[in-house]
Parts: sequence; structure tokens; C-alpha cells
Amino acid sequence: MSSKEPKEKETITSKPGAEAKSTAASSSGGMSNDKKRELKRLVLRYFQQLTQGCGRECENPDCASSPGFRKLNKKEALKRAMVLASKKIKPELCECESKPAKVEKPNTNSGKEKENGAENCSKREVAVAKDPVIEPLTFATFQKLIDEAESGVEGGEKKEPDYTKAIRMIGKIFADDTALSCSFPSGKELKATEQDSGIEMKNVTAFFTVVERVAALQEVLNAAIGRLCQQLLDPMKTKPNAPLYTLRKYLILLENPSFLDPEFHPVFRKLCEIITKLPEAQKDILVNWMSKYTAKRMEELIGRIQQYITVRWYTGRQVDDLQYGTTVLGLLYRANEPWRPHEVHHYVEEKSRGGMLFALRRMAHRDAKQQGSKSAEGDVKANMKVIISSKGDRHTPLVDPSMFNNDAVNAELSLKADYKRWYEGSKSSFCFCKNPFILDASSKRDILHIDARHQMSEHFRQAMFARLTFGPIGSSPYLILVVRRDNLIRDAIIQLQNAKLENMREDEEEENNMYFKKPLKIKFKGEEGVDEGGVKKEFFQLVVAQLFNPKYGMFTYDKESHICWFNKNSVSSDEEFELIGIVLGLAIYNGVILDLRFPMYVYKKLMGYDATMKDLKEVDPEIAKGFEKLLRFNGDVENTYCRTFSVEEEAFGVTKTVELKKDGAKTPLTNENREEYVELYSKYLLMDSIKRQFTAFKRGFMKVCGGPALKLFRPEELHRLICGSEHLDFEALEKKTQYDGGYTKDTPVIKNLWKVLSRFSLEQKKEVSHVLHW
Repeated sequence: MSSKEPKEKETITSKPGAEAKSTAASSSGGMSNDKKRELKRLVLRYFQQLTQGCGRECENPDCASSPGFRKLNKKEALKRAMVLASKKIKPELCECESKPAKVEKPNTNSGKEKENGAENCSKREVAVAKDPVIEPLTFATFQKLIDEAESGVEGGEKKEPDYTKAIRMIGKIFADDTALSCSFPSGKELKATEQDSGIEMKNVTAFFTVVERVAALQEVLNAAIGRLCQQLLDPMKTKPNAPLYTLRKYLILLENPSFLDPEFHPVFRKLCEIITKLPEAQKDILVNWMSKYTAKRMEELIGRIQQYITVRWYTGRQVDDLQYGTTVLGLLYRANEPWRPHEVHHYVEEKSRGGMLFALRRMAHRDAKQQGSKSAEGDVKANMKVIISSKGDRHTPLVDPSMFNNDAVNAELSLKADYKRWYEGSKSSFCFCKNPFILDASSKRDILHIDARHQMSEHFRQAMFARLTFGPIGSSPYLILVVRRDNLIRDAIIQLQNAKLENMREDEEEENNMYFKKPLKIKFKGEEGVDEGGVKKEFFQLVVAQLFNPKYGMFTYDKESHICWFNKNSVSSDEEFELIGIVLGLAIYNGVILDLRFPMYVYKKLMGYDATMKDLKEVDPEIAKGFEKLLRFNGDVENTYCRTFSVEEEAFGVTKTVELKKDGAKTPLTNENREEYVELYSKYLLMDSIKRQFTAFKRGFMKVCGGPALKLFRPEELHRLICGSEHLDFEALEKKTQYDGGYTKDTPVIKNLWKVLSRFSLEQKKEVSHVLHW
């Protein structure tokens, strides 16, 4: 295969006593514990230096005390600290070690209170926490205490702020589970449902903003949160059937901006552990609540958790540390997905994929076939639907899903080791393949190839056993297709069918598709040459150009959207549609980029996603505009449109009527049922009318790419894998280009070439890349 071999990288490790399988870390190439501790120490030192300085005027450009130093927020400072700590030649650290600023004890009216201050307050919290009658915190009440503390005047001069009352309130509320859970209500009364937490999140943000600027408040708050998290870790305090409102505290605690500071990561770890160990039903509710976040809030929380994962990855790589942070990030990922708030969103995790799963895959498929159920790689999912209503629905992610990719993990993770943990591990073992949102498309592509090689090695062992049992059976390490240019499609179909027959065993009821995982070699009959990649790429281009030509009749082409779609009236055979699916799969495994004009919905449909009005706009813009006009129409729909729940279509000179539902031809379109009409009509266009064609296409694709590894991808990642990025970076291409024949980058004709290419449109650049096989 032409995919690059993933390099060996450092893997995660477990704490002493953890199960070896859950780590599978190779000692070669990994950091020693001493080096990890030193790296962590340096990160903390640089972070303190960047945020607090050394307390004297110095010329160190990476010290906050340096004149002209640009103030960094905690996120920027932590990122910079990790860069400095990872350099081979360590930048200068100030001689005077940075220390956290000393917290001044707040002034009080009582000398005794002034002497004991926050310490006594912290001690009293434990006792107060047992008091069931603690008033929940509202931002208005807290802000009033702050205003009082900062408005004191004595002898005509403004006194030092006295935050004692605010400190006591924070100590009481954040040490009491019930009081914190009832805080920051969005109305006069606390109302929490499965769909809405009832938290006024802007007030939570305002509260933490005020606390963050007062060191005394911040210290008491973080100490109280630390004690509360320690209490909640006690299994005796865990209540599976706890009231709904008790989950509100987790959303409040996650907003704490102090968790960006590595100093508070141990507390953040405890919070993530508590959330991870919640029952699945309670985590489902948290996901429902998080789905109401604004895009800005979602981005900030993702950034906070990503910082934690990155720091823990570089300084420890302990399984638990990574698992807890990744699990909470996974809840946000689910909340970020397109949403239908009128439905309770319940998460169902797939069963563990142990080593026996691959061995039993064929048996399970055969059993399903005998029971009359549909193949997982055949028909469209029965529960797929078209989402039309926009009342309260969110049809797109809140933020770009790529925000969940972690650069540090993708750069350093040993994909082979992680795949092995995924393949061999139990349900409880941690690996990033179980959390694919954290992996980028490149890593997922490599895992797909690793999975293919694993399956091929299993097949090879079976073939060797068969050779010993039944005698020599010739098997090429390549999938070789010998085709004629003037009969390309028919030759390709016959060659693939022959390859299927050659790879069947007498004791098998169905074909073994492992031969599709082999590297592809193409030979045009009557032509000399060895396929080193160019011939293969030309084969794919010719097949795609022929099958997608509107004159061939398999696909229609919309001039407005420049999109190809399945022709519902096509008379082409199932084998031809299956060939398109196989071609897409082979292109993935052989690293060939195809110029396909499919809408994104094709990839969503392959992955089992629902359709939306946006998808219909891509496939048929004219009908989508008509539907939008119908849904907005304020008059009498029935007498104006004079339609029923049926569709009249003409094909090959014959007009036929298709009912969208039972007795559809007798059911008039009205104001009351127009949403149902649009949904059923859209379902007919996107699913029912092309059922035969798409089923064959998907069957071909799944023959090549079917398997658990495919489920790691999002539809847009699958699209980029097949079609490449829409952005063609000719500047990067110019920098990497090597010349021969006496030409150099400074040759006038070469300089003019790049100048012309830089002015080309995207379509022209694509055309050039195809012609020159770039």
C-alpha cells in the first residue's frame, strides 16, 4: 500500500499495579520518570515566570518583570511554557525563583477575625457544609458583597477592601454539595429538567471573573473546590439515583478558569474523575445541558480541557490522567453534534471489540442473513431520517469538530500500540481509538491502514493453513487488474469478480474481501510499462470520468451546484454502482485522490447520519428553495398549492405516480401537514428513490473499507480522505519542487510559470494537478 508507515512514537503509561494490557507502552523511546518530573518542574517554573515575573527588573524576554513584556493570559502562558521547557537548549530562568504571590489576609472590623482571616473561614466550612439550610449563591448577592467590601471609607480615605463576608460565602457554598448545586438559577425558582440545567451561565462566568481578580477570593475558592472534589470521590457519597439538580454543580465547577494553571491540574483531574465515574444516564443529562452552550463557551471549555490533556501528555502520560480528561472532552464532543432538543439524547456505547470480534464477524453476518435481517454493509439504516423542522433544532455543530483534535497526542502517539490496545483490550481499558474525536484525519487514515494490514495478516495465516491442508494455492501479494482502454468498465468489473472467485474457499458461503486490502497494480492491455503510481492514478481518473459522465446515465449533474447525484431512473446494473463504491474504497487504501462531485450527504449517508435541509439544498437547490417557500407561506396552502402527498414522475416517456405515504394521492397538502409533506418528499428524493443504486454503491464501498476502523471517521474527514483538501497550496508546492534538465527556481520561464499558476482559480488549479498527475 502507498500509505506512509506510521512512525513509532511514545505511548501512554499506567500507574504501578495497572493492567499491562491497558498500557502496552514500549519502553524504547519513552522518557524516564526522572525526565518527566524534570519536564513538569520546568513547565511550572516557566509558567510562573511568564505570569508573575521574578519581582525585579530584568532583561529576560520570557519574564513578566521584564520591561516591555507583553502580558499573557494563562492559556498563552502555559503554551509558551511548554515550548520553552521542550527546547533542547533551555532558555534562561531568572535567578530569583518565581513564587506565587502571597495572599494578604483581608481586613476585618474585629482584630481576632483579622488575625485568623481565611484560615478560620476554611475550617468552619466543613461544619457549615453539614448544615442543610445554606442559601444558594446568586451573582447579585455576591456582587453586593464585593461592592460593600470595596466601598469602605475611613477618615475621608478609601480603606483596603474587606472581603471577609465574600470569603465566608464562597467557603460555605463551594464546600456544600447541595448549596452549590442550587446556585446561579436562571429564574426566581430553581428548575432543572433533562433538557435544561436551569443555570444562568453568564452569571457563573461573571462570578469567576470577579473571583479571578482578587487573590484572597481565588485562594479560598480553589481550596474549597479541592475539598469538595475529594469528598465527592468517596464512593459512599455517590448516589446513582441522586436528584437531577445535583448534577448542576459539575457545569459550574468546569467554568473555573484557574484550571488553566498547571498548579490546579490535580484538582481538575479529580473533577474529571468524578464526572467520568457518573452513571451513563447522568452523563447523558450533562450532554443535554452542554448542548445549550454558546459557541464561545464551548470553545473556552474545550481549550481548558485540551490544555490539561496536553500538559499531562508531556509531563506524565498516566492512563488515568488522560482517560478522565478525554472522557469529559468526549461529553462536550457529543454535545457539539447537530442537535434535536425535543428528543432526550441517550448515548449507547458499542460493545468491546476484543480479539474474537474479527473472528466472529463472518459468523454474525451469516446468522443475521439467516434471520432475514439486512446486512450492516448493505441497505441504509432503517432509522435514518430527514430533519426538516428548525424550531429549536441545531443542524450543525456549535464549533468546528477539529477543535477536539489534540496536536500533542497526534504528534507523539504510537498508533500501532493504541490500535493494539483497542483490538485486544477490554471495555474498561483506555485507548484513543475509543475516543476518535481526539485524533485527526491523518491519524485515522493510518489506523485504517493498520487495521487493513492486521486483517490481511489474519487472512494470510488462514491461507497458509489452507495451503498445508488443501495443497498449494497461488495467491499474489497484489490486487492486479489487466484492462483495455476501450472496454474499461466491463473489464474492471470482470477482473474484480475473478479476484473474488480466486479468493473464495470451498467451505465459505460468501466471498472473502481481504483481497481488496492488497496494494493495487494496474496494467493496460497491449501497453508496456510498470505501474509505479502513474498508471494506477490514470486508471482511477478514467473510471471516474466515464461512470460520472451524465451521458453514461448513472448520475445526474446539477449545473447550479456542480454536484453529481444518483440517477433514480438509471438502467445501469448494480455491478456498475458497486464498482463506484469499490473504486472509492480502493482509492483510500492506495492513497489516490479522486475528483468527485458528490455532495457531503453521500458521506453522511455512508456513515449513517440523518439528512437536513442543507443536504437537500446541495442535491437539488431548486426543490429546496420551493420547500422553504412553502414552509414560510402565510396563506391558504391547500387552495393555493392544490397538491397531495404524491409525486408524479416521467421516465422513458411513461408518467408514474409515487405516493409519499399510504393513501397519499387522496391526502391534500394543508397548512397543518406541510412539514410532514416536506419531510416525506425530501426522504423520497434523498433515500427512497435511489435505494437500489445507493445500496449497491455502499455495498461496494464496504467491501473495501467496511470494519470498525471506518467508524472512526466523520463524514467530512471521509470526504477529505477521498477527494483531498479543497485548498491547493501551490506556494508550498513551489517551495518543495525540485528541478532538473538545467532548470532552477530562478530560471525566467520557471518564475513565470509559478506566477501564472498563482493567479489560477481553484477549478483551474485542480485541472492542472490532474493533467500533471500532482
